[in-house]
Amino acid sequence: MKQLTIVRHAKSSWDLTEVEDFYRPLSPKGVKNAFAMGDALRDRGIFPDLILTSPAVRAINTAIIIAKKLDFPQQRIESNDRIYQAGTEQLFQVLGNMPESIGHLMLFGHNPSLTNLINRLLPDTLDNLPTCGAYSIGLSGPWAEIRNTQGQVIFSLFPKNMKG
Repeated sequence: MKQLTIVRHAKSSWDLTEVEDFYRPLSPKGVKNAFAMGDALRDRGIFPDLILTSPAVRAINTAIIIAKKLDFPQQRIESNDRIYQAGTEQLFQVLGNMPESIGHLMLFGHNPSLTNLINRLLPDTLDNLPTCGAYSIGLSGPWAEIRNTQGQVIFSLFPKNMKG
């Protein structure tokens, strides 16, 4: 069984209004939540084969913080331009091109595409994946068939439900 762990970037800062969306940094609360999420994922024994992230500053910084907590080598984090501002179909294309050797993929990105992706893969509906929320889904088919696969929830973790 494949595992896809989807993580929305942590809360970003809106303090610098002149900064373009792509370059918005994490807020102090976002940094705190990313470290807490990394701890929670580590405590669950999560260690992906690949971390794939949007290149937006807030997404890649969330991925780096969580990777550090998971002892995942930072140099093995892959950034993919197609994830930033991707719709669900673009995400399916990215995921559908994953090599079969990847058993557990951790994907960092943005809403609404991540919530929509979760809702396409699962029978139940998620209203909104919150910032720094994580949703892990088990997939029975190959990556190439992901758009036609019905997944099952392995776990979900949201910052409001964590200590800290």
